[in-house]
Amino acid sequence: MSYIIDGYFLTEKTNGVQRFGYEILKRWDKYDVSEPLRILVPEYYDDSKEFEKLQVIKYGSTKGKLWEQIDFVRYAKKNRLDGIFFTNIIPVCYRKGIVVLHDIIFKVRPDFFNSTFRGKISVLWRRYLYRLIVLSRMKIVTVSNFSKKEILNNYRLDESRIEVIYNSWQHMDEVGEDEDILNNNNIKRFEYFFSLATIAKNKNFEWILNCANNNPSYQFVVAGGGDLDSVRIKLGFDKLDNVLFLGYVSDEEAKSLMKNCTAFLFPTLYEGFGIPPLEAVACGAKSIIVSDTPCMHEIYKDYAFYINPLDYNNTRIDEFKTINTKDVLKLYDWNESAYRFYKLL
Repeated sequence: MSYIIDGYFLTEKTNGVQRFGYEILKRWDKYDVSEPLRILVPEYYDDSKEFEKLQVIKYGSTKGKLWEQIDFVRYAKKNRLDGIFFTNIIPVCYRKGIVVLHDIIFKVRPDFFNSTFRGKISVLWRRYLYRLIVLSRMKIVTVSNFSKKEILNNYRLDESRIEVIYNSWQHMDEVGEDEDILNNNNIKRFEYFFSLATIAKNKNFEWILNCANNNPSYQFVVAGGGDLDSVRIKLGFDKLDNVLFLGYVSDEEAKSLMKNCTAFLFPTLYEGFGIPPLEAVACGAKSIIVSDTPCMHEIYKDYAFYINPLDYNNTRIDEFKTINTKDVLKLYDWNESAYRFYKLL
C-alpha cells in the first residue's frame, strides 16, 4: 500500500496538534527505506528543503484549508494513494488511509465552543468529519488511552481500528533559552508560578485567576495568545496585582520561564494528551500542578500534584506538594512513537 502525507499543517504555526505530525516526520526523514515517503504540500509552501529523505511534492494553489479538500484529493485520486492525516482533518471526498484524532472535544464538550457563531460552525464541521471517519474504514491513531476510550464510548466502531501513540518532549532539547524575559520583567527565579494560557474554555484560565486571588503573597506569570486581559476584567479580577501577563512569548522565552518557575500550572478541563506540563518538565520545571482528570493521571501518573479544576475556592498554594517530576520523561520518546506509527504503514 502506498501513502501520501497531507502536509498542509506544515504551512501553519506549530501547536500541540501539529507538533505530533512534525516530530513524527522529522524521525521518518532519517529512515533508510527503499521507497521514500511522500509529503504533498501546496505550491506556496516555502520550506521544501526542510526534509532530506522524505519526498516533498508541491501541488495545487488553492488557498487555506480548502487545499486539503480540493488539491490533495485530486492528487491522491489521480495516483491512487492512501492518505496520512495528522491533524484531525480529512477530505470529505477521500476517506482512505490513516487519520490522527488527538481528541473528540468537539463531540463531547461542544459547550466549550458554541458561545459564538464561529464556534457553533466549528462544532458542526468537526462532528461531521468525525462521523465520516467512523463510517469509513480508515485506521485511527490517537494520543492516549483516555482519548481511545472517549472515541469508543461515543462512536460504534471496532476497537482494533484504533492505535494509541503518545506525544513526547524531546523537541524541547532543540530550543534555546532567552532569560531576558525574566530580567526585563523583574521576574525572580523560583518565586513565581507559571502558566501558558489561552481564552479557550477547556484551558480553564479562570482557575488561574482564582488561585492568584486566593494567594495574594505569591506571584503568577501568565503567557499566551488571545486577549487574556479582557477575560480577566470580564471575570471581575481587574484589580489583581500579583498576576503578570506577558502575552505571546517565543519558544526560547517560554523555556526560560518553565525552567525557573516554582511550579507549572495546568488546570485543564479536557485534553486528549496535555503536552505543556511534559514540555515544562523537559525544560527543567521542578514541579507540575495539573487537573485531577483521567487523562492527566494516565500521562503524568505519580509525577504531578493534582488539583480539582472546578474548585475555584480551595486553591491555597502552600498546600500544594512539590513532587519530583523528572522521571516522567522516561515514559515518552518521539523515536518510539515514530517507529510505532511507521509499523502501521
